[in-house]
Amino acid sequence: MKLWLSKHAKQKIDERKVRVEDIKEVVKDAEVVFYDIDSKAFVSIRKIVFEGVETNLVVVYKKEKDAIKIITVYPCRDIEKEIKRKEVKRWIRIR
Repeated sequence: MKLWLSKHAKQKIDERKVRVEDIKEVVKDAEVVFYDIDSKAFVSIRKIVFEGVETNLVVVYKKEKDAIKIITVYPCRDIEKEIKRKEVKRWIRIR
């Protein structure tokens, strides 16, 4: 899988110390996938071990011709709250 990182994504990955391997795993094998109608991007979520703690990693991306363009990445402990807040207003559940 070929990834292309936006400038914003690179900055957030560095700030949050997220591993590219974790990002690939979330995109490839997400537990939950949404479509964000505002940004016209996919949102994949999966549990990972981040800095020794199990948490959820949220990866926002667009599918390009031959690559996945990562828009942003963030860990989220309370994923149910995040989903509840966004699902009604802007996220459509795909799976």
